[in-house]
Amino acid sequence: MCISNRSYSSSNNISTPSTNGINFRELVLVDKIKECEDIVSFYFKDVDNKNLKKHKAGQFLPFKIQTEDPKYKGVMRTYSLSMVPNESMYRISVKKIKNGLISSYLHDKLNIGDKIEAMDPIGIFTIKENSKNKPLVLISAGIGVTPLLSMLYEESKKRDNIYFVQAVQNSSIHPFKNDVDAICKYRNLSHIIFYSNPLECDKEGVDYDFAGRIDKEWIKNNLPLDGDFYFCGPLAFMKALESNLLDLGVKEEYINYELFS
Repeated sequence: MCISNRSYSSSNNISTPSTNGINFRELVLVDKIKECEDIVSFYFKDVDNKNLKKHKAGQFLPFKIQTEDPKYKGVMRTYSLSMVPNESMYRISVKKIKNGLISSYLHDKLNIGDKIEAMDPIGIFTIKENSKNKPLVLISAGIGVTPLLSMLYEESKKRDNIYFVQAVQNSSIHPFKNDVDAICKYRNLSHIIFYSNPLECDKEGVDYDFAGRIDKEWIKNNLPLDGDFYFCGPLAFMKALESNLLDLGVKEEYINYELFS
């Protein structure tokens, strides 16, 4: 899903990463875990076991593969960090894309003990400090859940006014369901799941809450419109969500989203 150039929009603010003058450090893959169909999480530590730079929830990790193969050599990619901010380990969670150069390499060729060259985490899609007293609404579709999951890990330690809404096709491609369930149940947070194409074995009220897609009427009736909204997913999903929020009177300054482009 992610490709090399990412633009971040928080309301109308846009930035793109630059590698000019930036140092890379070696990270080693220490674990590789399948989350669901086509999505795998990769866990990295510093090659010398030194402390890492603690990322802000929502930031991403720019890196390149260590290889002599000219097809991959020097190719940069950026993936959101999908775990609680810390100084000992980074986790990225990657969806394998058909004909995707680096996503396929990560899934099929990167093994435990292999190394990558990474920059420090960067990105402006992070929680605003002045929003602590407002309800926090995190909405994701598909692999767009990764930066929002990191936000949930971090913000659930500080507040209880969080709504976590996750939209996927069905249970076969529903990443981090158990993680999110555990956090939300422990902290008594609101967790809502949409399946756009449920399997026959998927049970409404058990595996998911609503069939179909998130629409304006549902937002109006179920989410706090005075909240601070953060969302990430396919472009069409985000365009529709932004339009619906604006129509419902949510101010632009409270609409925050990330574009993978």
